[in-house]
Amino acid sequence: MSEHVPLQVFSHVARNLREARQQRGLSQEKLAASAEVSRRMLVNIEAGASNVSIATLDRLASALGLTFSELVRAPGSDAPVRVWQGNSGDSHATLLHSLALAHCTLELWQWQLAPGDCYLAAPDPAGCGEIVEVHSGTLQLAYAGGEHTLQAGDTAGYGTEHGYRYHNPGASLLRFQRSIVMPAPG
Repeated sequence: MSEHVPLQVFSHVARNLREARQQRGLSQEKLAASAEVSRRMLVNIEAGASNVSIATLDRLASALGLTFSELVRAPGSDAPVRVWQGNSGDSHATLLHSLALAHCTLELWQWQLAPGDCYLAAPDPAGCGEIVEVHSGTLQLAYAGGEHTLQAGDTAGYGTEHGYRYHNPGASLLRFQRSIVMPAPG
């Protein structure tokens, strides 16, 4: 299981993070402390030289008052961006669209997991939740409310403040869509 950002978004993250930090007049030490990451990791991320988890990017975006999308996309772009790559080349997650509203941010993702692969997510801040819809394959979904097995056409909704896990226990590729709602940053 891997929970890291693929190489293609490193340059966007590095530039967006550095520019946002500098615009806000924050030192690397202050941002690192606010986002609960080490200064060394922050230096490496800003240099585009660190493989970083989605959870770490979430904390950095929140500490800067940015949406996740604003941190990972090229400035001014709404194009889909692959944000996670699993151990298998067939396992990945793509952020399709993000909408920042006054009180919340909505995100739409397309996921796929190779047979046997999984994704373990760190807990999100209180007030976050998601809905998944399975398009093909079998999704074994674990979260605070228990473990559920979803087939093509099935949906589930849950809070993500306790973390969750996606697993493909089947023999075929799993494809599903994920819609997320989060309190507005800042």
